[in-house]
Amino acid sequence: MSLLARETFEQAPHKEVFAPYRETFVPPVQAKPLTEARTGVELKVVRLGRDRADALKLRSLGLTSDRSLTIFEGSGSRARILSIGSQRVAVGVDLADTILVEEVSQ
Repeated sequence: MSLLARETFEQAPHKEVFAPYRETFVPPVQAKPLTEARTGVELKVVRLGRDRADALKLRSLGLTSDRSLTIFEGSGSRARILSIGSQRVAVGVDLADTILVEEVSQ
């Protein structure tokens, strides 16, 4: 059996998902860590985690760049409870500090 299609990280879906981990990635000026974001404000994910492994784990929880989220509860050294659509996800402070977000303009 031969494989007709080969996936590489140069294909469009992979480029978009993993672009924030390239050395040339420059985050938007408005981007800040999730730990510095305000509670109750609609946010958009710019970068997930420290590396690709963190990003894949967080994506499996529902955190993606195409879904907005809000901080439901948590501040300071407490874990953040995120509201993503109808689901709630808890993220520890250390991991929340590696997630870059920007506020969605209303």
